[in-house]
Formats: sequence, C-alpha cells, structure tokens
Amino acid sequence: MKRCVVIFEESAQADVWRSYDWGCRAWGQRQAKRWARQLRAAVFSQLAVAPKGFPLAPENDEFVEEIRQMTVGRYRVLFTIRSAKVHVLHVRGAYIVPVT
Repeated sequence: MKRCVVIFEESAQADVWRSYDWGCRAWGQRQAKRWARQLRAAVFSQLAVAPKGFPLAPENDEFVEEIRQMTVGRYRVLFTIRSAKVHVLHVRGAYIVPVT
C-alpha cells in the first residue's frame, strides 16, 4: 500500500494554533497540547493511508479542486489530494472564527 505525503498548509496550522490558544484558556496548556498532538496524529496517520476514503466536503461545490473532509472529534479537517500528496487546507471547529 502506497502512503501519501500529508502537508499541513499554513492556513490549517493557523487554525490549529487558534484552537490551541482557545484550549489553553478553556482547559489549560497540558490538555490543549494533548488535543493538538492527538489531532495531528489522527490526521497524519489516516490521511497518509486512505485519503479518498473520506467524503466530499459541503464546500466542494464552491471550488474547482476536489475538497474532502475528515472529522476528528468536533473538528472538520478540510483537505485536497494532488498526486500522492494530501494538502490539509483548514481545520474547522466550533471555536474557530475565520480570519477575514
């Protein structure tokens, strides 16, 4: 089985940092770090093996490129597949406010 390379784009990293900052205030730094590690581990392990096994995201119709989503807890991980690379575009959750 061929593994894909998973790339966390800057936009997704920023989303995770915003959620991490919120988590530090809500749960404390230790729990926020645990959450961030678990999220990233789930994303890397699952998307590296079977990214096409995840459904299209509701936002898919708005883009030329195929946008898929993976759910991790209360968070949606939006990604696209280009060749053997999975590009994680955003991590959306109940506490992430888009930056405009």
